Amino acid sequence: MAVVSTSTYDSRGKLVPSDALDISRARIRLDLDTGEKPTFDRGHTHVFVVSDMGITAEQARERVNARLRRFFDRAEAVYGFRKITMKKSQSRNRLNLNTTISYEILYVVEADGRSRSRSPESPNAGCRRG
Repeated sequence: MAVVSTSTYDSRGKLVPSDALDISRARIRLDLDTGEKPTFDRGHTHVFVVSDMGITAEQARERVNARLRRFFDRAEAVYGFRKITMKKSQSRNRLNLNTTISYEILYVVEADGRSRSRSPESPNAGCRRG
């Protein structure tokens, strides 16, 4: 389960950023969850990590981009989905020299009354298609 918190809005109707402690707790729950399935509970902020590895950085990039496409294909079909942030990290294993690329995605699934058009930035920004 990767629910961060219930979505909260200010008086202007803008989404209030989730507390860093709530995000950290959700990351821990995500690390302990072996299901690797994103959550899409309405009216909540969520976190999900998309990750893959390869023998080369290019292979890792191709694999993680395919996983990102699958995630966003599913997420964009959910009414009220909106990406908040997406952070990339890349590391190299010193033993086998494999490269791992991960994207941590913070997103909200807005309740029916709050749902609006998607964010102006494509959720796949920086993700090469092909």
